[in-house]
Amino acid sequence: MQCNSERIGDWIEKFASFTDPKQQGFTRFSYTEEDVVARRYLIQEMKKLNLEVWMDHVGNIFGRRAGRGKNQKPIVVGSHLDTVQSGGKYDGIAGVITGLEVVRVLNELQIQLDAPLEVIAYAEEEGGRFGSAFIGSKWLAGEIQLEELDKYRDGEGNTIAAECLKLDALNGEVKRCERRDISPQATFELHIEQGPVLESKGNILGVVDTITGSSAYQVVIKGEANHAGTIPMDMRKDAFVAVSEISLALNRLAKEQPIHTVGTIGFIEMKPNAYNIIPGEVEFSMDIRSLDQTCMEQVTIQMKDLIKRVAEDGGLEFTIRTKHNQPVVSLSESLVSALSASAEKRNYTYITMGSGAGHDTLVMARMAPSAMVFVPSKAGRSHCPEEFTQPDEIARGSDLILDAILQIQSY
Repeated sequence: MQCNSERIGDWIEKFASFTDPKQQGFTRFSYTEEDVVARRYLIQEMKKLNLEVWMDHVGNIFGRRAGRGKNQKPIVVGSHLDTVQSGGKYDGIAGVITGLEVVRVLNELQIQLDAPLEVIAYAEEEGGRFGSAFIGSKWLAGEIQLEELDKYRDGEGNTIAAECLKLDALNGEVKRCERRDISPQATFELHIEQGPVLESKGNILGVVDTITGSSAYQVVIKGEANHAGTIPMDMRKDAFVAVSEISLALNRLAKEQPIHTVGTIGFIEMKPNAYNIIPGEVEFSMDIRSLDQTCMEQVTIQMKDLIKRVAEDGGLEFTIRTKHNQPVVSLSESLVSALSASAEKRNYTYITMGSGAGHDTLVMARMAPSAMVFVPSKAGRSHCPEEFTQPDEIARGSDLILDAILQIQSY
């Protein structure tokens, strides 16, 4: 009983064709023409597999395979449809295809489960268009309300509330609902690793037991803009010098942690940003992530203390605004064990690992026991056109999810 890599590869290529032709690589933003066409194709493929199909208000698509038992909670398999700008063709969609392929194998072998099986394609996971991730899974979890959709805007000022109405073009092809209360008994997601670890170990599989915690801050340091040639060095209030010290400290502290921890200053805006003026104000982002909650909290506390000290020593003002603070998520031990048992039974080499990136499973784990499988990414590349994973590696990862579903369900 194995998933078919050729079918998986065909699906990958078909979904890759639904991309913005004006962009390099693969770009499929939510609620665009490309997105609507991809959804239409997915709905058709789900129907070919004899799934009952719904789409909710924000665009989550559900394909349900009925179970034998009455009032059983469904098992969920899926990932997201959208991409980043000029991204790759495997991120997200590989996990949706895993769900389709698992259903196809069960259908071909005429295996009926006690529980329903639902394949889900989550909407707007990346945040590439509206600047906020996990919109679809948070909507499904009831963490976003209808009246809040107006606050999410793209670069042209369009709101999710307005843009998701474009999905009405599919009303004749799919049942619509505002929000489905699926209350899953378990959720699975396959995803490309988006890093170099699995390839470096010989293209093995990863069974994910932890998803990184993530905290992000917007920091402003205010000094005094002045003439770059006339102000002595010991009389300056240079905001950029302070930020330089802060950046080096973040790098050092992250490296010192005993468990995978990273710190990044990815955005920086300097004012007045002229070659002959001492920087008077610098605004920057500070991103701190870790697979260990204590490590993340300790680095955050130390960095806040350091920013305060550096500012006071330089006679500067500062503000720190929290953008988000997502704790570390531990995934289901029983589901992780089921995936690991499958790998051992099939003689698939694997490691248990944490995810350094967030995924829809991060949200779904608040609703039900959840687990993930990672498959290798060539050269660790992702969120770029060079992103590549062999279809047979996706098939092997899909085998683990197929086996785990059978293990936890009567059939």
